[in-house]
Amino acid sequence: MHGTYGDHCYIKYRHSLCHGWASGSTAWLSEFVLGIRIIEAGCKTIEIKPMLGDLDWVEGTYPTPKGNIFVRHELKVEGVVKSYIEAPKGIKVRCPQDAEVIVKNH
Repeated sequence: MHGTYGDHCYIKYRHSLCHGWASGSTAWLSEFVLGIRIIEAGCKTIEIKPMLGDLDWVEGTYPTPKGNIFVRHELKVEGVVKSYIEAPKGIKVRCPQDAEVIVKNH
C-alpha cells in the first residue's frame, strides 16, 4: 500500500510482503526456532535455545557485526537436540547444559 491505504501495491494483494516492515517472521524464526538471542550489545555474547516443535531439523545464519553465525539443529531419536554452531571469533556462545553442541569459531 502506498499512502492512502486504498491503493494496492499489487493487483489482488493488499500488502507487499517484500519490505523490511513485513519481515517480522524472519526475526521470530531466528529468535525462537533457531533460538538465537543476543545477550550482550554488539553480539559479544549470544544464547542459543532452539525450539524445533515438530521439525526434525533447522538451519540458518544470523548476521552480526563480527560476521555471520551459522546454526544447525537436529532432533535425534532420543529427543535430544544436537546443535552445530559456527560463530566468528570474539563471540561467546551460551547453550543449554543438556544440549549436544559443536561450536567452531572462525
